[in-house]
Amino acid sequence: MTRRASPNPADLRMILGDNLRQMSQSSPSISALCRTIGVNRTQFNRYLSGAAFPRPDVLFRICTHFGVDANILLHRLDPPAQPVGSDAPAPARLTIDTKRPFDHYLLPDGIYRYWRKSFRQPERAYCGMARIFRKGNEKLWKGYDIHDVAIRSGTKRHARSTGYEGQLFQQFDGFALMSRTPYNDQMNVTYFEYGLDAMPDYYSGISFVTRRRLPEANRLTAIVMQRVENSCSSRLSAARACGTQPLQSLAPHIQTALNRVPDRL
Repeated sequence: MTRRASPNPADLRMILGDNLRQMSQSSPSISALCRTIGVNRTQFNRYLSGAAFPRPDVLFRICTHFGVDANILLHRLDPPAQPVGSDAPAPARLTIDTKRPFDHYLLPDGIYRYWRKSFRQPERAYCGMARIFRKGNEKLWKGYDIHDVAIRSGTKRHARSTGYEGQLFQQFDGFALMSRTPYNDQMNVTYFEYGLDAMPDYYSGISFVTRRRLPEANRLTAIVMQRVENSCSSRLSAARACGTQPLQSLAPHIQTALNRVPDRL
């Protein structure tokens, strides 16, 4: 039986950082939380940013304080449930009022798939899927990344996809996307231009993630998106190809587009 490769330690540190940010939202302040747990504030910031793992004794105090176990090192927590009822506050979402109407005929509503280089392993690429749709006067995005981290150690079940929700904005010669995950405040700012090598169903651009500079990770990558045909077979085929894959396994025109941005920035 072929043994599955171990997860990238940098990816596991980011999972821990995301979980800590989510759990810390109920605390009055990070400083107060650090005093309660008994951890240095500077070191805790390194846990939040994915730059370091806590020592076993510190991890024990963190888990005890939040009432969780050490799985926060391996698996992302579920997003917090939204309050139910008429008095429930609406989820906060960035709204930008633009005067330029969206050219829907150039970016029709539907299912798309996209490729981008891994921020931590530039020799690999992520392939995800997104739904683009209209809601009132807004053009919205709901996308998913799939990561090579097992839900439970020793199993073949992959981690659930990371969801991204965002809004699209018309530009003069393309469109911009601002998106974020539901469990932290980290955002992605992406710009797409129309077409790729005279192929009108493709869109190419760049994507930037809003986080501090890390020695082992990039913050900027090229990205390519393709409109998926409106058929069950096409969508299933695209979905089965999602996940992390070697950059060299992609079609030549996609490889060329993804290599237009330096590996480190």
